[in-house]
Amino acid sequence: MRLRTLWGGVLVVFLSFWVALALAPVELAHVDEKHVLWQATSYNPLEIARNLMRDSHPPLYYWLIWLWWQIGGFDRPWAYRAFSVLLGLPALPLGFRLGTQIGGRRLGWMVMLFLMLNPFYLFQLSLIRMYGLVIALGAFLTWAWLRWLDRPASSGWWKWGWVLGSGVLLFTHYYGALLVAVQVLFVLLRRPAGWRTALGGFTLLAALFFGWLLQAYAGSVDTTVRNLSAIPVRPLPWEVVEHFWANLLSGPLADGAFARAGGLAAAILALAAALVRPRPRLPARWTTLGAMVWIPLVVGSMLALRWPFFGARYFAMLLVPFLTWALALFVRHRWMLAVWLIPGLIGLSGFPMLIGKPDAGDTREISVLSLADPSNPILIQAWWHALWPEYPLSRAYDWSDPVQRGAVVSRSDSFWFIGVSLYRGIWEGWIQGLRETHTVDYHIEVDHPVPERRASIFHLTRAQPPRIWEEARIRWENGLRLERVGWVDQVLRAGEPLSIALEWTTERATDRRWTMFLHLTDLAGQLWANWDAEPDPPVNQWMPGEVMEIRRSLLIPLNVPPGRYRVNVGWYETGTPGFPRLPLADPAGDVWTLGEIEVQPRREPLRIGAIQRGPVELDPPMVRLLESPQGWRVQARFQWRSLDEVSTGRWRVQIRGAGEIIPLERLYPIPEARVRSPGGLTEVWISPPLAGRRPALGWLEILYEGQILTQRPVWMFPTETGWIYGWLFLNRFER
Repeated sequence: MRLRTLWGGVLVVFLSFWVALALAPVELAHVDEKHVLWQATSYNPLEIARNLMRDSHPPLYYWLIWLWWQIGGFDRPWAYRAFSVLLGLPALPLGFRLGTQIGGRRLGWMVMLFLMLNPFYLFQLSLIRMYGLVIALGAFLTWAWLRWLDRPASSGWWKWGWVLGSGVLLFTHYYGALLVAVQVLFVLLRRPAGWRTALGGFTLLAALFFGWLLQAYAGSVDTTVRNLSAIPVRPLPWEVVEHFWANLLSGPLADGAFARAGGLAAAILALAAALVRPRPRLPARWTTLGAMVWIPLVVGSMLALRWPFFGARYFAMLLVPFLTWALALFVRHRWMLAVWLIPGLIGLSGFPMLIGKPDAGDTREISVLSLADPSNPILIQAWWHALWPEYPLSRAYDWSDPVQRGAVVSRSDSFWFIGVSLYRGIWEGWIQGLRETHTVDYHIEVDHPVPERRASIFHLTRAQPPRIWEEARIRWENGLRLERVGWVDQVLRAGEPLSIALEWTTERATDRRWTMFLHLTDLAGQLWANWDAEPDPPVNQWMPGEVMEIRRSLLIPLNVPPGRYRVNVGWYETGTPGFPRLPLADPAGDVWTLGEIEVQPRREPLRIGAIQRGPVELDPPMVRLLESPQGWRVQARFQWRSLDEVSTGRWRVQIRGAGEIIPLERLYPIPEARVRSPGGLTEVWISPPLAGRRPALGWLEILYEGQILTQRPVWMFPTETGWIYGWLFLNRFER
């Protein structure tokens, strides 16, 4: 019997491990998971503790992830997700042991099987967060605590296991203090053997925890209150308990209306079963377990009256004890297990959304790359931050794979690189090394309210020797002299880099640093592209008379129409507010025109379905929905050509639906100009947030000079609460 139990338990643990990973977003990291990865891969343990004093969690789980990082140096989220799953899997055998202790082997198996198929457990298990570990610690702590209370004569192992487990739980999640406090209260009331010694050891760990809490309390509470206060409604205590119960049955990814109804139905059926058939005779420890579960749950729910702390996951340490206590009532009603499993199995159907959709407000580099030359490959350093369906797999490559990275660098004259800010220490040195053979002609830090989700985007071009050298001999006021200009090519297409070499000297040494800028302007003086960067070495390290060759490339955006353009050069003092330009010594002015280039039309085949109206020809637009904390946005990306002279300012994009017209704006404004035969001019337009509207079908319209060129159906979605808090307020927001 014991051998069969052992192998059965091993099978359940093994299946749960693979089910959790199969249902989880293996190659993606969501919201707070990125915060864990950021801290663990960017800071040492002391710095992590310092940072978490301004966050809402103790440091132990972060330290474990940091240790895992040190062991393997993993650059993929699946490694950390698998580690979190391993930390939470002990809850299964511990649930079996706790169930057996309360109601025999049948109850032990019921607890373990329920956990194996429970979406709340599987969801918390698969997160790169501390909640799987918290579930396992809650199960272990309760099991050891009950053993200690029940076996006073041989309680040495159990009491010290409880002491150690209490300290670990306190430094893993703050709400663990609720469970530990109730257990300490029962120890004081029951006074099992060795209670003074055990509480003495616990007092040492509790003192360390309260020392941490005194340092971290203000920053953690302030940060959490500020973040959670953005949710406009608050639950009542009974709603928090209801939310925990329905989450326990249906999981956090189920529809809120279904979960509430399912939770209520399960509770009514359980009450009816208990009334029709008396509960089995249960030991006194079952009553003790019930008090241990309900006191922290009620006290924790009362906190919602003062602070916005109300997530069901905060009570993760109560999951196994609560299940054990509840299932013990229905050991004789085995059909109740099936009734309780049905909402959970339905809730499991929500897991694919984690795999198929990056979280709201992820790194926003895709909007910048909308204007990128599609022939250039893209190297992505942290794939899980930038895994958008808009990346064609034929040109997006994984920087973490040395083979793919080497192939892109060696075979491509120019390429894009995306590095996520929280991993800057991994890729920054690689970028610096590439500057020996490549020039950076485009760099932008894509901002984000959450610092670790910022992305740095680079466009790199392999340096090539100039084919044509021209004498310049132009002098600036501070003694800088431009001697010669070297051109690689003066005929290019939009989306290609303009490569240039400049030979400089200085007449006298200077202790000031200067930044050189290149501007691409049309013949009317309108700026279309620019690139500013300090030379390497900086000007204050130049020696008089020494020739310094600076190689630069300037990326010509896709929205630059064909025609003749001037390339201008100038200087301004590095870091000076307002960027005042350095005047020329002779002739007058502050910029010098290096020469002219020709931008030719891009030779792109006509796409099937292109639309011609009047003087313009429009390719079929790409329309997609973007999710943000303020609500859904609609983005339209399209290309157009002119058949005659047309104006870039006569375009309008709008959504017509639900009795209103919603205008879109250009994501990246372009100058208003009259152009002719611009090849494929790329436009990206985005709507304001569509928050507060009911789901409705609208029409996205693209117009030129008031004439509709094309219409595309588009759904307008209301704001959603997202996956962090599940559906707690799903039915309380105005729709």
